[in-house]
Amino acid sequence: MSKQFTYQKADKLKSRKQTQYLFSKGQSMNAFPIKLIYTIELAQDLSADYNIAEILSKGVLQTGVGAPSRTFRKAVMRNRVKRLLREGYRLEKPSFLTTAQLQGKRVNLFFLYTDATVLSQIAIQEKIKQLLTRLSEKLK
Repeated sequence: MSKQFTYQKADKLKSRKQTQYLFSKGQSMNAFPIKLIYTIELAQDLSADYNIAEILSKGVLQTGVGAPSRTFRKAVMRNRVKRLLREGYRLEKPSFLTTAQLQGKRVNLFFLYTDATVLSQIAIQEKIKQLLTRLSEKLK
């Protein structure tokens, strides 16, 4: 199996600082029912906040997913939605990396599911593809 369709630990957005920064200063775009919140930082800006070893150990592109507990009361449904979001992103990431220009940039993404009904995997993947193509246009 190819290594390009992966979603490894380095690709996951886990830093509390980065997540708070993403939600406070990030921009957003919608493709209902998915909302993409993103930040684009230059590598020079990163060196002031973090040491070089921390920057190199983390990926250039990190992603998180979420489903609100207010909308999905049961954890089973929240986990299913998050699993579908991760899978859709994992399958669309290689095409995004080939079209987006990430040289000297660090991009943090967060996919948030906003509807109460769960779409199919194919529909979610198509919405994620739409969002990532719009983001790649902004990166150019």
